[in-house]
Amino acid sequence: MDITHEPDQHRYVLSEDGEFLGEVEYDRQGDTLHLVRAEVPAEKRGQGRGIPLVRGSLQAIKDEGGLSVVPVCPYIAKYMMKNREFEGLLV
Repeated sequence: MDITHEPDQHRYVLSEDGEFLGEVEYDRQGDTLHLVRAEVPAEKRGQGRGIPLVRGSLQAIKDEGGLSVVPVCPYIAKYMMKNREFEGLLV
């Protein structure tokens, strides 16, 4: 599974072999990304896509460097509370 950043559409996309598996949408304010939604298509839910989607998106943000996040989406906020390796991204 791959994460692709699509800055023009304000999202990170999870895909595998070209198939869309989910997205994290954000609102950018300066160097802060407000992560507003993580969503996996209804037909793909329950297949373990949410965690790779969120983890991959956070890792991509971390790798870009210089950015911080505000996890508005409850799923992302819960993930970050349980997985402290990304707490350095928090505002």
